[in-house]
Amino acid sequence: MTKIVLTADRTLMSEFREVPNLNFLACASSNVMPEFLFKMIAKPIPNENGIALKAPYGLRKVEAALLKYYKPEEVVVADPDYLENFIKEDTKIVGVNVMEPFGLGPLTMLATWHGGAPSYCTTFFTNLIRKIDKIRKVRNLKFKIVVGGSGAWQFEFQPYRINELNIDHAIIGEVEHIIGPMFKELEEDGGNYKPIIRIKGFPKVDEIPLIVKPSCHDLVEVMRGCGRNCEFCEPNLRASRYYPFEYILKEIELNVKYGGDKAWLQTEDIFLYSLEDRRNFLPNKDALKELFSLAINVKGVTHSNATHGTVAPAAADPELIKELSKILKAGPNNWIGIQTGIETGSSFLIKKWMPLKCKPFSPEEWQEVVFEGTRVFNENYWFPVYTLITGLPGETEEDVWETIRLIDRMEKELPNLVGKEKTHFWIGAFPFIPIGVMRGEEAFDFDKNMTEARFLLFYKVYKHMIYEITNPHPGTLKGPWLNLTYKLFGPIGSWVLSKWLKNFIKKYGYDVSKIENL
Repeated sequence: MTKIVLTADRTLMSEFREVPNLNFLACASSNVMPEFLFKMIAKPIPNENGIALKAPYGLRKVEAALLKYYKPEEVVVADPDYLENFIKEDTKIVGVNVMEPFGLGPLTMLATWHGGAPSYCTTFFTNLIRKIDKIRKVRNLKFKIVVGGSGAWQFEFQPYRINELNIDHAIIGEVEHIIGPMFKELEEDGGNYKPIIRIKGFPKVDEIPLIVKPSCHDLVEVMRGCGRNCEFCEPNLRASRYYPFEYILKEIELNVKYGGDKAWLQTEDIFLYSLEDRRNFLPNKDALKELFSLAINVKGVTHSNATHGTVAPAAADPELIKELSKILKAGPNNWIGIQTGIETGSSFLIKKWMPLKCKPFSPEEWQEVVFEGTRVFNENYWFPVYTLITGLPGETEEDVWETIRLIDRMEKELPNLVGKEKTHFWIGAFPFIPIGVMRGEEAFDFDKNMTEARFLLFYKVYKHMIYEITNPHPGTLKGPWLNLTYKLFGPIGSWVLSKWLKNFIKKYGYDVSKIENL
């Protein structure tokens, strides 16, 4: 008897052939990337009789929380292509994990700015919901469709989607502490819950259960929340909580038990793990070294890195990065990836919207912090993936030019300091989306807000990204199979991005020669 069926669309139920960054292709549309090609890259995760053998980490957390209130046979995480095998007369709720349901995230808005077909994220999500609703109608069933996850905030921006897609509830926020009782109420009479449910408060660490089955990408969470108070950031609204080592170890071991070989540590900023210095945000070195030592020494783990981290700690404490690199066995054949937001090269905008991002430095030192932090990362075989925000409130043309000049300096000077072979960073510019405490501000509109400097910034960063795709360092591709896969699919990514850039230039037509020789 399956009361609760959990699932997600194919863009989330895929590991994209384990090639780093290929999952970003889900933000593209069929106008840019043919659907047959996307489906070939977004290979579905394996299933056993329709039961997903891996699933997004957030969905695994919900599954684990529900198992405190339901029997194992009452909860299933299903492959989206086999949902009809599990939805029966006794099904009460079908829960769907969402990340980018309506294309309102900055990367998707950028990738689909020219109009036409929506992103694959949006297409696969809406098709999945319609499939579930069709099963409900054809079989005359009464179960509820409930969606939640990191992209659920988009329902507040487009609430009409609830009725349009016949969704019963969209849940926004962390749910592990209340999802069991909530589902019990929903399956009976719905309680007093509105269509859009925003959860107030957060679960304590001891209220967040361990996952019971493996996660996609061998992901495990080590903390929640942040504390740097960037005003445009939704995760910053969450309280900071740190998982103890034994908790993290058990989840890594679980993924390895089911065939995983990585320890990919999820956090908003790895350098805040077990933070004690709330004044200067200097990392807790001992805790970080112990954390990574624990992860990399689990039998079966061949590689470990964090998902996100700030660049300032690398500039502030180069020795820490060196020590972590030694623990993680970083080197010419083993680069450590990390994603970090530098957002802007403007000291004015840093001071206005994110003054703690540069700690322990001042906003006036931001450009030097980014440059030195990148140098330290590259010297120690770390590959940073940087993000920028275009259109922050109050941004001027000079602010944008400061960012352009920072990138240009990095491209020209870093190879002289660390060597061309070791100089590697990805960087992407994305439109401002008013979330976090900046809700109510005006979102960036490509047609209304594009200026010459902003156009040239986009051109600059995506030219650099094409360079990185076409000139990868062999050590960033782990193992012969990944090398082969990248050789096959890397040119595809470069082609998609080049096509996008050509359309971009054609649409706006500014003179790109202005930044060729700064």
